[in-house]
Amino acid sequence: MLSRILKLIFLGTILLACVQVPVEAEVPAQPQVQHSPPVLPAPQTPWTIDFQDLKGGHHKLADYKGKIVLLNFWATYCVPCAAEMPLLARMQKRYKGKIVVLAASIDDPSDRDKLKAFLKKHQAGNLTLMVGPTLETLSDLKLASLPDTLFFDASGKLVGKSVGALKRPDLEKRLAEMTGAAEKPAEAHQQKALKKTAAK
Repeated sequence: MLSRILKLIFLGTILLACVQVPVEAEVPAQPQVQHSPPVLPAPQTPWTIDFQDLKGGHHKLADYKGKIVLLNFWATYCVPCAAEMPLLARMQKRYKGKIVVLAASIDDPSDRDKLKAFLKKHQAGNLTLMVGPTLETLSDLKLASLPDTLFFDASGKLVGKSVGALKRPDLEKRLAEMTGAAEKPAEAHQQKALKKTAAK
């Protein structure tokens, strides 16, 4: 009896040894994919804005170097914008050849005919009409309202900013100073002295 039990244990041991236990295949490690953050466009500056004229031509502020530039942002739905158009047109006429008023509309660029008619209606057909800027442009330039005007000297340097509707006295004074039309105190005194001498 004992020998039979031992024989069964021996046979069982052999059977266990013969059973092939499947070995799980090693799964190769998957390379970790690094997701780069989305590349955001650089904020616009006045010098990087792509202006487009009525014929589809592209322009930059650098194209007007050598002249004083008034970059005026406006829209057809902006009531104060319409109100200051005649004033801008008068300044463009007064300082013709010295300044350029860029009337940059943030309206849909496809409405070029509508924009041109708008300027003509508000007696500002002599302004240089441009399209291209958007509300995002105003945000990049830290401008929160319309109209807004940026002033650049003849070298292309930003020298002033007006937020909201332009005031005639302020605009006339600024342009007179920028164009050299304003008399300096010493020059004004000399002119008065000359007039007095001539009258004697």
